[in-house]
Amino acid sequence: MKKTLALLLGALPLIACKSQHVNDEPAKYDTTMDVNLVLEELKGRDVVLFVADQDEISPAEVPFPVVFTGMGKMRMFSALVKWHETLPEGSHPVVLNIGSAGSAKYPIGTIVNCTRIFNGGCELVHDCIDLPGDGASIFSGDYFMSTQTFSPEQVRALSQQYDLFDMEAYAVARFCQMYDIPFYCLKAVSDNLDGNLKDWRSILADIRVRFTELLWTGKAEDSAE
Repeated sequence: MKKTLALLLGALPLIACKSQHVNDEPAKYDTTMDVNLVLEELKGRDVVLFVADQDEISPAEVPFPVVFTGMGKMRMFSALVKWHETLPEGSHPVVLNIGSAGSAKYPIGTIVNCTRIFNGGCELVHDCIDLPGDGASIFSGDYFMSTQTFSPEQVRALSQQYDLFDMEAYAVARFCQMYDIPFYCLKAVSDNLDGNLKDWRSILADIRVRFTELLWTGKAEDSAE
């Protein structure tokens, strides 16, 4: 099973990014417009949330079904496979991956629409999947991106190239690409890549509140129409 998933994540042909050049200009702090565009796209659709950590959202508090997967690309991909096998015939789901991400460009708590999703491995070799829209870039690695797991020089260099860092988004993008499932990715910044994670769980609690309010706002606007 693990070998099969590794092949799916790393060896099958990809639709290449429009350009392999990564924008190293300062990130936009006001992400509200990009996030609101995603909420508009989700209106009236069969949305399913895929979330790595149970502290990132509460299923009882959001208007969409939630699938918790565990951290990392392999766990995320495995959960997607199991979920897809149980879909009723004729279903037309939309997958929304929400969760936390590190960033040296955005302040903690910022929710960002990610549309350029890079696959980072142990040797920092990346493939890329482009989503519609003009959002941020996100680097999905195998470890937390911080000075505790990479050298300060590596963190500095990568953070100049990519807007955010997580451990799951690429697996979701790849799966949805394979099965032609609409996919959106919203991430909230939980740390600034400085290795200081002692308050991470309390930050996740704040992120959970922000995501809950955001998803209900979008749902309320949908219901009002």
